[in-house]
Amino acid sequence: MKSFVIGDKNNQTSVKAINGLVSSMSFYKVPFTTELIQQTSPATLEKDLHPFPGLKWNYPLNDASRVDEDSGMILQGYRTNNMAKVFACLISHARLWLRCIKLNEPIMIFEHDARMIREFNPDFEWEGGVLGLNDPRGATFNSPQYHVHVASKGHGVHKAPYVADISRPQGLPGNSAYIIKPFAAKQLLEKLKETGGWPNDALMCNQHFDWIKVLYPYATGLQNVRSTTTL
Repeated sequence: MKSFVIGDKNNQTSVKAINGLVSSMSFYKVPFTTELIQQTSPATLEKDLHPFPGLKWNYPLNDASRVDEDSGMILQGYRTNNMAKVFACLISHARLWLRCIKLNEPIMIFEHDARMIREFNPDFEWEGGVLGLNDPRGATFNSPQYHVHVASKGHGVHKAPYVADISRPQGLPGNSAYIIKPFAAKQLLEKLKETGGWPNDALMCNQHFDWIKVLYPYATGLQNVRSTTTL
């Protein structure tokens, strides 16, 4: 299976994190390598938006909030100092969703802060469209509850849980590491046209899709590195 890591080859923090991911792959002797995808940045956002004509940001930021009329979800403001960086993060993922469709095969997507935490072979059959690989602890809101829910199900692939009121978008425990299938990539891009630009982990939520799954035991965790895309 092909895997891709979203990072910035011109940023020392990002390069160090990517090297950490690669080192963890080597340590656990995983049967795949990863290819760097230069992340979309505010400087390249206009160019990288060309495959997504007419797409505009459409999610509240910071202290703002609104009700999404189509889903009924309450969208609380995404905390950021720079909307263009959050939009760029979405487009980095969306470019790889397009890649998945073009390849017509499942792919793995990593953000640069991911690391392998055990031996893992991704070539197995599972039902669903997206499979989260990441340990939720410290990676999402209500992460202890998320972990308890998933771990209680035992080894295997499980539906991503709700850990808060269903009016809040919920799905993967962050999007630092996941496998995506072509049909899911197509549906995500179709939904993106409907909603406008949302944070990628809010767009990829249980309320929008019934095929979001998580793996236990977790295959990846997070490195302690500063985000280069959302701050």
